[in-house]
Amino acid sequence: MRIATTTLPTVVAVALITLTVHQGVADESGDKAGKPDRAAMRAKMLKRIDTNGDGKLSREELAKARSESAKRPGGAGKLENHRLEVVTFPQEVQDADSNMNKDALLYHPIKKSEGKIPLIVLLHGAGGTKQKDVSAFKGNRDVRWVLTPANSKYIAKILVPHSRSHWNPDALNKAVDHLLSTNDDIDKDRIYCIGYSLGGLGTWNWARHSPERLAAIVPVAFIANQSDLKKMVDLPIWAMVGTADRRRAGSIPSMEKALKELGSTVVKTTIFQGTNHGQSANRAWSQEGLLEWLFAQSRKK
Repeated sequence: MRIATTTLPTVVAVALITLTVHQGVADESGDKAGKPDRAAMRAKMLKRIDTNGDGKLSREELAKARSESAKRPGGAGKLENHRLEVVTFPQEVQDADSNMNKDALLYHPIKKSEGKIPLIVLLHGAGGTKQKDVSAFKGNRDVRWVLTPANSKYIAKILVPHSRSHWNPDALNKAVDHLLSTNDDIDKDRIYCIGYSLGGLGTWNWARHSPERLAAIVPVAFIANQSDLKKMVDLPIWAMVGTADRRRAGSIPSMEKALKELGSTVVKTTIFQGTNHGQSANRAWSQEGLLEWLFAQSRKK
């Protein structure tokens, strides 16, 4: 299916115009009063991005334009208080899981900090598995929650990987190993994982598999497998779910109860009354004190 330029969604058109501006083709157009000639800008934008010259933009052409925009250092890759880099994982990550995209988004804080800084790993939900290009996650809801100026006092790097299926703990471990080897400012004792829905399940399963790797987790709206709980007794966990989220609503409180019976003093849950599955993430990310709690956690040695 091809998308005519006259029917481009506003958000895509804006993104592509931004791309063109940063590539230096839109700054030449303007009227005598110095105002931009939007028709001319749009024509030049189309000429640059429409690689086959048919006057229309296909999904493939749009995806390529978004990818190029995300990979550009600074400029279009800069979001609020962070700078965006597209990192490419070594082959061993895909060897661990062929569904893991070789590329991921890594946000670097612009504000400098003394010493090493935490790494937050954000795992997307099932909707993200349908995306073909990692640039689709640029500036999404979860990223913007962490990067909002109100949270700028919390200095950390944010990794946004992409999987086309369930999250694989071995692949996540190898991805983090790669970052630790290429970013000497990451504090290996303050690696946090946050995820919603399929991402919440991925966060939970990663913690079950490698609790020694993580300093704290925030899994939201998932079904908690209670095997291997003994290994997780000392791992700080803040899990969240809505009462209208069917099977998940009972699974998470049950998990908390089981961990406390095993002696955990660092697990807690927040239950959102009347909240369904789709509403849980927004409620979780607006939870007061969440980042303050998260950044206070450090890996037990």
